[in-house]
Amino acid sequence: MDGPTGELEDRSQRPLTGEFWAAVDRGELVRPVCGDCHRSIFVPQFACPHCQSTNWSYEPSSGRGRVYSHTTIHRPPTPEFDAPFVLADVDVEEGWHLLTWIVGCEPDDVCIDMPVSVRFVTGPDGHRLPAFAPDEAAR
Repeated sequence: MDGPTGELEDRSQRPLTGEFWAAVDRGELVRPVCGDCHRSIFVPQFACPHCQSTNWSYEPSSGRGRVYSHTTIHRPPTPEFDAPFVLADVDVEEGWHLLTWIVGCEPDDVCIDMPVSVRFVTGPDGHRLPAFAPDEAAR
């Protein structure tokens, strides 16, 4: 919970990332795309890191990708996290990376280049978050 009353913060009001969090709350995955060089840019920034254009907007993502790197966390940072859990860098189809959780399988089943697709889970703070699960259809 974010505040003393236990109410969750309205993440849609955050500068730069508000549209991302609003989409997550709707069960959609989006990513910033530069309107000039057309590359995905994540994390959101004021200017595209590739061409320095400030002309970017959020566009839908397929939500499909592959595990680029991963680690299993056995000692959680706080008691709210269930351990063990897998933290992974997912290479998403449109050419961007997201640091996220892998869910829906045992930690030992996760491997580099494993096809995954987005799932939305409730995080320890009560907010909805994008996570990824094995994509059996892509295997």
